[in-house]
Amino acid sequence: MHILLTNDDGIQARGILCLCEVLVEAGHRVSVCAPDRERSAASHSATLRAPMHPVPVQLSPAERAWQVDGTPADCARLGLYLLREDPPDLVIAGINRGMNMGGACIYSGTVAAAMEAAMNGTQALAVSLFIEDWSGGEDYTAAARLAERVARWAVRHPLPRGVIYNLNVPPLPYGKLRGLVPAKLAPIYLSTPEYEPGRDGQGVCYTLKNDASPPMEDPDYDVVRVEQGYAAITKLTWDFRAPEDDAELAEIGI
Repeated sequence: MHILLTNDDGIQARGILCLCEVLVEAGHRVSVCAPDRERSAASHSATLRAPMHPVPVQLSPAERAWQVDGTPADCARLGLYLLREDPPDLVIAGINRGMNMGGACIYSGTVAAAMEAAMNGTQALAVSLFIEDWSGGEDYTAAARLAERVARWAVRHPLPRGVIYNLNVPPLPYGKLRGLVPAKLAPIYLSTPEYEPGRDGQGVCYTLKNDASPPMEDPDYDVVRVEQGYAAITKLTWDFRAPEDDAELAEIGI
């Protein structure tokens, strides 16, 4: 299988390098098109009116790799274009350093890169590692092994255009994972705005604080499942339309 890798942590991030190695060891062909620096929380921003510069780089053991001065979504779309004579079977975004569950998906450059690929007609998977200790010693091996397994399954179970698989893995050795389960998006980031005021060299400033999210009451929420030691997988789509009945909207008139 030919797989295109991208991410939002940058082309030299440990997550994408580990995933590349595991995929090649499993017999897959790997190409990479990723940002030239960290672009976390870039969401689905795109470069519309400025040129981008894909620079070929050596990224063993990938067959070819480009670093791009663009967003994660840019990299997914541009990567598909650069590989138009040898199109990938699947795009994988990740492995992200940190979870992309619940409301965090709306901010995620990782999810956006996978979604951009799916919107352009290629099967796609976003992969993230839940981080508890941010000191930098995380091991991506188990997440990479599971991502390879999910990738093989995903291409045999294709999703409609514009729908992706979103995989979140707890920070456990592969043999310690309790399983892989479907999950619902938890209501994290559905909170009131809270900032820490201060002052720096440019004057008054405000730093975002992590506010409390609503209670995790549903046992099938992705956050709950990952905290229990399960890897959680969810289908996501570009379609933001609310599922509630909207017939009353016709009452507005003009």
